[in-house]
Amino acid sequence: MNRRSKILEHCKKRGTGLEIGPSFNPIAPKSEGYDVDVLDHATADELKAKYAPHGVDITKIELVDFVWKGQPIDELVGRVGIYDWIIISHVIEHVPDIISFFRSCSNLLKPDGILSLAIPDKRYCFDFFRWPTSTGDVLQAWTEKNNRHRMGAVFDHLSLACKKGEQHAWGKMHYGKFSFVHDFSDAASFFRDYGNHNEYVDAHAWRFTPSSFRLILLDLKNLGLTDFSEVGFHDTEGCEFFVSLGRSLQGELGDSKVRLSLCERIVSEIAEQAVDQGLYTMLLGKYSTAVISRLKRTLRWFRWIK
Repeated sequence: MNRRSKILEHCKKRGTGLEIGPSFNPIAPKSEGYDVDVLDHATADELKAKYAPHGVDITKIELVDFVWKGQPIDELVGRVGIYDWIIISHVIEHVPDIISFFRSCSNLLKPDGILSLAIPDKRYCFDFFRWPTSTGDVLQAWTEKNNRHRMGAVFDHLSLACKKGEQHAWGKMHYGKFSFVHDFSDAASFFRDYGNHNEYVDAHAWRFTPSSFRLILLDLKNLGLTDFSEVGFHDTEGCEFFVSLGRSLQGELGDSKVRLSLCERIVSEIAEQAVDQGLYTMLLGKYSTAVISRLKRTLRWFRWIK
């Protein structure tokens, strides 16, 4: 199953949908007959001007129906209960207040509607050196009613974002030396000037592994702060994992064993991240880059890695 199929798996193909932040790579394009509204941070012309210098195919950028300026998305759309599905690919990590965002999506969906998410796995992207977000972090943003990222989140984003080799995102068993994306002076300047910043500064405010996202979702449901439950899941492939959510008025299992199991899995996921990097460091110290490349090709041949 390819990436697109995973995202669309639980969506009614002939239903009415909303795609949030598709930019130059829509999952359900109007040009292919999807009955879809597009919500993005800029108009189509502005997006084309933004991405034209980056060598991407700007012909894929479609008409933007709703231009987001920081307001709740259900208020921007202006109607409720109208969509069969909402797609967000690599968006949830950017929103300032996840709970309010989930509630807006819930308001926009029909009772049997689906919220389909593609989420970067922090272990395999430039968030590598940052810890997973906790439920408490999400609750704090909601109680503060944040409509822009907190200073600390932007500072960490600027000071810790990294590349592996020349890649900002990668998959398992991708070997390369780390380097920071930004100079520390960028983060320091932002911190010193924060009081003068009134505009929205984009950043990965939230970081997830598959189990850390599932734990947050379970906690929010048990707290009565969202009516979403997981109806579909595909584990990490490349740098991302996929979750489909449906609305349910029934509470989730509050069994401490379920939560404990998810917490244990989070530790295992972080350990896997450390082992993967440790293996590379060990091999680099013993073998040449050419030998490591041959070893990787051999492992792929045996289908030990994808």
